[in-house]
Amino acid sequence: MSIQKDKLAKTLQLTSSACAVCGGVLLAANLANISKYGFLILAMSSGQLLVSSLLTKDTRMIIYSGSLFLFVDCLGVYRWIIQ
Repeated sequence: MSIQKDKLAKTLQLTSSACAVCGGVLLAANLANISKYGFLILAMSSGQLLVSSLLTKDTRMIIYSGSLFLFVDCLGVYRWIIQ
């Protein structure tokens, strides 16, 4: 893997972690009109983790982030924001 791809993957992993913490805190805070946006931040975190996993060709993380995270996050976004 090239140095640029490696740096990008590491940056995406770091920002994914930060987004996961922020999204989780928003959901846990259970604030009336704000908490639902935690699902958007968690979905962004999952997307970053998926891209990072694709760049590093980490099959287990691709399956994990692609299936579990995105399914749960998309369901949350649909249930709490779109519906």
